[in-house]
Amino acid sequence: MRVLVALTTTLLCSIPLYSSGASLAGTPSRPIGDKCFSHKAIGVSSTVCDFAVGQPFLLRGYSKGGPSTLSYTVQCGNDPSWPMSKAAIDRRVWYKRSLTVKGNFKVYGTKDTLSATRHCAAARGKAALLSVKLKMSKRVTRTNLVVRLDSSLPWGE
Repeated sequence: MRVLVALTTTLLCSIPLYSSGASLAGTPSRPIGDKCFSHKAIGVSSTVCDFAVGQPFLLRGYSKGGPSTLSYTVQCGNDPSWPMSKAAIDRRVWYKRSLTVKGNFKVYGTKDTLSATRHCAAARGKAALLSVKLKMSKRVTRTNLVVRLDSSLPWGE
């Protein structure tokens, strides 16, 4: 099952995602802000948000008990049906980054996401979607993820 994880919406907005534990069952997608939807399954927290503005972003949180995998992608979606229909999100990934995080972490989004948003803007009727996923390893007991989209943030390398 493909689980998308993603990011935020408005300027200066912080969206705390989940404090997830391995014993938690899946929950249905729910809105967590303007054009932002989240989903939670066993060992995985994910959110997908409209990223059309292409602003710098920060992913911060923690992974207690061991390493977790943090990944984010930029894909295109058919506006306005993308949160309700997985088919509305293109399978093609224009940008992808994946890294291992442990303990407290801060990850700044890279400027390479900007060129990915241009592909979506060039495709008529498409919106750029930033998906962020935090996947727990077997030893991890608890995770948390906060996504912040803010034009005053620096870009990562």
